[in-house]
Amino acid sequence: MKRRTVLIPLVALLVVAACAAVYFFVLSRPAYRTVVLVDTSAPGTGLAQLGAAVRAVAGNSGDSDALSVRRFGGECGNPGDTSEVADSPGGVAQAVGALSPSGKATMVDGVVAAIDSFSGLLTRRGSVRNRIVVISTSGADACTNDPVGARKSIDDRIAKAGLDLDIRVVGFQVPEDRKATLAKFASNAAFADSADDLKVVLDRLVVPNSPDAASLSLSPPAPEPSYAFLTASRLEVVRGTTVVAQAAGEFTSTYTLHYSADGLFAFAVTAAGITTIDVRSGATRVVPCGSCQDAVPVGKSTVSWLAGNVMTTLDLADARAKPTAGVTLLPDRKVDEASQVLPLRILAGKDGNILVSAPDGVSAYGGGNENLYLVRTGGKVTPLGIAEGNVAIYGATFSPDGRSVAYVAAGHASACQTRASVVLLDPATGTQKDTPSVGDPNDDGAGVSDLWYDKDGTLNMVYSSWRCDSSGGPQTTTLPESHWQLRNAKWTQRETGSARQVAPGFRAILGNPDPTTYTRTLYSEVNGTRTKISDNVIATAVPD
Repeated sequence: MKRRTVLIPLVALLVVAACAAVYFFVLSRPAYRTVVLVDTSAPGTGLAQLGAAVRAVAGNSGDSDALSVRRFGGECGNPGDTSEVADSPGGVAQAVGALSPSGKATMVDGVVAAIDSFSGLLTRRGSVRNRIVVISTSGADACTNDPVGARKSIDDRIAKAGLDLDIRVVGFQVPEDRKATLAKFASNAAFADSADDLKVVLDRLVVPNSPDAASLSLSPPAPEPSYAFLTASRLEVVRGTTVVAQAAGEFTSTYTLHYSADGLFAFAVTAAGITTIDVRSGATRVVPCGSCQDAVPVGKSTVSWLAGNVMTTLDLADARAKPTAGVTLLPDRKVDEASQVLPLRILAGKDGNILVSAPDGVSAYGGGNENLYLVRTGGKVTPLGIAEGNVAIYGATFSPDGRSVAYVAAGHASACQTRASVVLLDPATGTQKDTPSVGDPNDDGAGVSDLWYDKDGTLNMVYSSWRCDSSGGPQTTTLPESHWQLRNAKWTQRETGSARQVAPGFRAILGNPDPTTYTRTLYSEVNGTRTKISDNVIATAVPD
């Protein structure tokens, strides 16, 4: 009885102590926890400057910010190729001052160890944000030649551990020929060549009260010139005369192929979602979009689409970002296909402005009463009037300065007799202006299969026409496609087929050997020499 009497207070004391420990652990949980991972591999390029930048950012942090520093550099697979050198801002100055270069760049091992430091039941994780900031001077991991695969394994490790963990990568004085490799590991990598630039980047990434990293002005290196093309089953990216990346899918629409505004991603819509290719790394993914019909670029790497009548956006550069729902358009509008009130359609985007159409009470061809709206990503919706034609708009594009939108309007009279033309729309006022007619007045039908602006503001179209038999159909003669440009309010024919300039001396050429089909043969023209790339191409796209 005495032993039991003694044990009861002892157990109670232990319970109280445990509760107090848990209470202290919860109260001491930081809002922000950041691990800075430093490249100390040989030869140690810029290590002293790097250390000074890390010291400076630590001086702007408080102990409550839970800032720690790790190093990486050693032999591949050796447990000593990464280690923690400081576990609080106060210990950073002495620790980074003692760093010395050695071994190979074991960046991936360093990231894995940093991830593991966030795992575990009693690990202190930030309640607001947890982040690993990697500073690489070598630009590549010496233990793998597959940066895309290495990043996927890291993302899988984070997901398996159930962590909400952000990884940001900074290249410091990285050799030019290795920047692309680092960008394959982290498509949102920032690059700094001076110590001052590095301090700016680290301050924004590490110090909680600084602007988020999304506002960094230090951009990744521009990708090499490329263009994208679609067949019915493939989205591919071409540099020069070589296909450098591809993604499979069921692609049907000419006008769903785009580049992001920063030129870093090519994307197109399928029934499965938005298929994307990272132009620098070649990485592909499919983003579910709720049976969206199209997605358009709206700024940098951000794209928008309509999920029903909800404008939805996603930053393709952030692999862990989730689609964000924005403004609900025309909330009282109900789709009623029996009455020809069809789903809203997203047509084009530029600098946060998006052109949307609402086919209400339309003709059998999808047009006739197609109301146009300008939607801004901030939520403002401006009516622009009714589109021309009695066929639904099937192509639209913003001018480089965003002050004009060109769209394809068509009038349908019979199975064969449909005439397409290009209309210019002022998004500020809703004013519409027809462009001059082209082709033979005796033609019974005409179509515009592509429409785009050059960087200098010149509007281009790919035009074709046909003749019908005496009964109004079917087609009896189809004339070859031709490339036209609008200059001084007049269309001028440039050449047969279609040509898109990718870079000086580099063009994507589409030829149509059989005018009765919608597929074409694609060539890369480099310094005047053409190389065949693919048959059965339905669309091409070039970065703005």
